[in-house]
Amino acid sequence: MASPPLPNGRHLAFPFRISSDGRSAAPKSDADQVRDELLQLLLTAPGERLFLPQFGGGVRRLVFEPASDVLRGVVKARITNALSRWLATRLTVELIDVTFDDPGSRLEVMVKYRPAGSPDSRVVKFQRSGG
Repeated sequence: MASPPLPNGRHLAFPFRISSDGRSAAPKSDADQVRDELLQLLLTAPGERLFLPQFGGGVRRLVFEPASDVLRGVVKARITNALSRWLATRLTVELIDVTFDDPGSRLEVMVKYRPAGSPDSRVVKFQRSGG
């Protein structure tokens, strides 16, 4: 069964890579494209893009933050705001969960979402282990 065509023309895969035919790789489906967009948004730090400084979820910065209840709330708010601003028409957020074992230990961020027009939920997880 062929993958459904991606809307608005050809998209580039994230992370950018070259396919076996020597051209830039494209996502296999719209759901894969939405996942790529979600990863790109969450892993980009606000201010990192010169011409779009508000873009980003800043999840990579968590490595420098001590695990706490305050961090849990800040991370949820940051991710919720980024997703609603940049990807509201591309996906529906079902759950954002931030958990940690002990302060300075393992921190996990889980985003459960549904690509627009899809009945299936998907999950993306980010983990940081302290030491």
